[in-house]
Amino acid sequence: MPYFTETFIQHKMNKAILALFCCLLASTTMMAQSVADQTFRVDGVHEFYYAFAEGDKVDLMVQLIAGRRLKTVELIGLPANTIFRSYELDTALTKNITIPQTGAYLLRITEQGFGKKICRFTLHRTPSSPATARMDTRINWDIKTQNGWQVLHRAIPAGFKTDIHSMSGQVTVSGSGMGLKKNRTSYRFDLPANTVRWAYRIGVSQSVQDARKRDADQFNELVRKGSTKIMAVSPETALAAFALGMAVQMTTSTGGEDIEYAIVDPINLQKFMDGADKYDAHIWQGSVSVDAQRRYAPLEGKYAFALKNNNLMDDVNVSIEIEAVTETPLFEEETYLAPL
Repeated sequence: MPYFTETFIQHKMNKAILALFCCLLASTTMMAQSVADQTFRVDGVHEFYYAFAEGDKVDLMVQLIAGRRLKTVELIGLPANTIFRSYELDTALTKNITIPQTGAYLLRITEQGFGKKICRFTLHRTPSSPATARMDTRINWDIKTQNGWQVLHRAIPAGFKTDIHSMSGQVTVSGSGMGLKKNRTSYRFDLPANTVRWAYRIGVSQSVQDARKRDADQFNELVRKGSTKIMAVSPETALAAFALGMAVQMTTSTGGEDIEYAIVDPINLQKFMDGADKYDAHIWQGSVSVDAQRRYAPLEGKYAFALKNNNLMDDVNVSIEIEAVTETPLFEEETYLAPL
């Protein structure tokens, strides 16, 4: 086969595949949305008001479950644009309607004759484009007394974006030196906005390195088994997986060199640094070599690990790692009708 012919055929195939992909994408994005499903006893005239967007494909189904004959079924674009009207419905009807313009619409069902009648109708809409996919189809005011409206837009919640924010550092806490040296210091950190939970590991010298290695081995085994695939984001460390809520058994220890610590706000940190023995803390732990915890409070803002070394002579190096889980709200634009 000549080269140009083969290239031409391949080009055509690529275009066909792209067109098919676009069609499939459009069909999955613009799906029919349920607007109404009503069953009621027919008695006189029944009116139902809805809002639709220009280009909507509306599927109407009306069915008599009990009794015979409805006088009329009408869909009217307010104030007086009759879109569809059916007379003397005896069993059921289905109708596909294209909405000519964004606005308020009246579905009116009127009975004829005597006897008990039970009617059911359903309405579904298929938006014409992603721009009108979010349309509030409800009419939330008395449109008979306020028959003018305006088309407005508003932001509505559409989910959350989950992220992990990592922080780490190391500080040296001096020994007390028989009261001659200051054996208190702090590690300050900021919890980002929209924090929903966080986890930390705090440890002294070699102990924290050993704990980190054991936790990493456990985490790698869970990754190998695929346990992290169902999580909102893919964690890179055991501590991050623990913060996200995974059942990781984090290593803790009270053996070897130890530290006393508390989590405090800036006001109580100052009290601690001034040597006060009484201060408010979100958590206090004494004589730990390695500790790891998941926290649901505090959330957001400036905090600190207040650290105290109870050794008389030896300084200790303290490592702190923090993984904060944030859920940032996502919004989409919704179209709706409001009275003038």
